[in-house]
Amino acid sequence: MSFADLIARYRAHWLEHGFSAFAWPAQESHLRQFAAFMAAHQIEAVERVTRAILADFPGWLYHTPTQRGTVRAAASTNRIIGTVRAFFRFLHASGGLGHDPAAELEYIKEPKRLPRVILTPAEARKIIEAPNTGTLLGYRDRAILEVLYATGLRKKELLALTVADVDQENQLLRVNDGKGGKDRVVPLSRIACSFLESYVNAVRPQLLRGKSGPDGQAHRTLFISLEAAPLGRSTLDQIVSKYARLSGVKKHVTPHVWRHTCATHLVRNRANLRHVQEMLGHRALTTTERYLHLTITDLKEAHRKFHPRERGREE
Repeated sequence: MSFADLIARYRAHWLEHGFSAFAWPAQESHLRQFAAFMAAHQIEAVERVTRAILADFPGWLYHTPTQRGTVRAAASTNRIIGTVRAFFRFLHASGGLGHDPAAELEYIKEPKRLPRVILTPAEARKIIEAPNTGTLLGYRDRAILEVLYATGLRKKELLALTVADVDQENQLLRVNDGKGGKDRVVPLSRIACSFLESYVNAVRPQLLRGKSGPDGQAHRTLFISLEAAPLGRSTLDQIVSKYARLSGVKKHVTPHVWRHTCATHLVRNRANLRHVQEMLGHRALTTTERYLHLTITDLKEAHRKFHPRERGREE
């Protein structure tokens, strides 16, 4: 069976097991990278791939420039490695291979980087209050911003929300197919729940106006357009950046900046790291701990700013 056929089989497996169709193009791109690695090593069939050969894969990725001609970042390399590991695990489990040569393929060490852009509480408030809630789209956008700030959802997770995922009575939101295919339930703030309730009960029905949307998706999707279509990723990016601009906040604000902001503000207010980990859907606590480092950075900045010895005077 050709490598293209194997990719097709893996795609069918991916979709059958409920993984996001939005994420598949990235998976396919990763597998194309691995096909290029096989070709560079003159390997024509996956049956000939061994653990020793796979051990060279991370190094090959490092020395193979990206399409922009740059060195591939560690996080990007690990995403590709993760796809290849899952691909070979599938081939082995489905009987396509007698063994799994990628079982011991190791990830490379990633440098610990803190988020570069975090909104202050005042900046977050200014942006959230920027939409004109007297219009249908303005009210929808206010609800989106409230949910992003309250929950720290990833872009993909917010766009995948359905009306049924909103538990207004208990002020909860069900997140389906998060990173790693995991579901979780996250709490909503009182204000976010209030705006979301009004959006679902009053604003969204007016956006629908009897329209079914493409393939009837709008009847289920939570956040929709004037055409009753589910919002796309670029549209969400535009919504977020639009209100940052209108509010006068000069920072480059994206949906992921709201995720970082939500987490940072929770940690600064002494939320339990385990709770924040569960809320954000982090696989490892070490990922959540970087927000603790941000509070330490704040402490050092305050020390430099206010301590008499740092200011060159003693009182």
